[in-house]
Amino acid sequence: MTQGKFDLKASLQRVAQGGIPLRAMERLAEEAGPNRKLFTSDLSVSEFLLAREIQCDPISQVMGSSVVHVGEIDDYKGSTGEIKTISDAHRMARRNAISRIFQEAQLVGADAVIGVHLRDRMITMGKRGKGGDDGGEILELTIVGTAVRAPWIDHPPNSPIVTDLSGQELWALRKDGYEPCGFVFEFCRYHVFHATNNQPQTSMELTGASDAVNQARSIAAQKLIEQATAYQAELVVGSDIEINVREVPCGFSSCELDDVDVDVSWFGTAIRRMKNAESRVHDVPPFLLSMIPVGARHDALIEAEDDADDIEVAAEEAEEAALEADEAKDEPGGE
Repeated sequence: MTQGKFDLKASLQRVAQGGIPLRAMERLAEEAGPNRKLFTSDLSVSEFLLAREIQCDPISQVMGSSVVHVGEIDDYKGSTGEIKTISDAHRMARRNAISRIFQEAQLVGADAVIGVHLRDRMITMGKRGKGGDDGGEILELTIVGTAVRAPWIDHPPNSPIVTDLSGQELWALRKDGYEPCGFVFEFCRYHVFHATNNQPQTSMELTGASDAVNQARSIAAQKLIEQATAYQAELVVGSDIEINVREVPCGFSSCELDDVDVDVSWFGTAIRRMKNAESRVHDVPPFLLSMIPVGARHDALIEAEDDADDIEVAAEEAEEAALEADEAKDEPGGE
C-alpha cells in the first residue's frame, strides 16, 4: 500500500468526534474502491468457501479499536455491589470499537461483518491492584473482521450488521432460515467486601462471592436482552461469556486480601427468522461444521501437544491411504 501524507491533527479530530482515522479511510479506498486489485480478510479457507456458498462475498478486512482510561471512581471500600464506573468504561471501549468497525463496513458498502476476532485486555492496573480507584487503569478492545456483501440479510440502507459469527456459523444459520440482526455485548464489574471475613477454619462455600457471580451475570444478561430487543431479535447465539473471579486488596492498609472482584464479559449475535423462511433438511459438509475450534475467533487456546499428535497421526494415515491408492492403480486392471 502506498501511503501518502495526511493531516494528523484532522485525523485525531475525526476520531475524537467518533469517526475513524484518515489512514483507515485510505486503506479501505485502496482495498474496496473502484480500482481494487486485492482484498485482505481474516477468514479461514473453510469460512471463505462456506460464505461464498450462501452468497456472502468478502470485500475487505475491517477493524475497530478503542483504548479507554478509567478515571478516579467513588470510594467503594466497605460496600458490595457493581462498580459502575469500571463497568461503564468497558462498555465505552466496546461501543467505540464496534462503532468504528461499523463505519469501516459502511465505507466499503458491506451488508455485514463476519469472522470477527476480539481482543479485550487490561493494559495497566491501578497502583493498588484494584483497577480504576486510583485512576491508573487503562483497557483496550480491538475487533477485526471481514466486511461482506450478503444481500439476503435484511437491514436499513447503509447500516451493515456487525456480528461475531464465523463463516461456518453464518452458513448454518442461513441454511436454516435465520439472519443476524446485531452484535450484542456487555460487561459488569461486581465487588464483594470482605468475602472471606470471619469464616470458620473449615471447608465451606463463600456465599457472598457465589452470589456476586450470579448478580454480575444477571446485570449483564438484562442489558444484553435490552440490546437484543432493540434489534427485534428472537435469539442470541454464539455467546462468548467469560467470568473472572479474583481476590483483591480490601483498600485499608492493615487489612488482609479478603475482598473479591467478579468480572462478567459477554459477546453474542442477535438473530431472527428470515421473512418467508422455510426450514429444510440440508447436507452438512464432512468435518467442516463441528462448530468447535475450526477457525476459532476469540484468541482461543488449544492443547498444542495433543493437537500436534492428532495432526501427525491423521497425516500419516492420509499418506498411507494415498500410497495404497497409487499402488492399486499400478496393478493390472487398476483404474
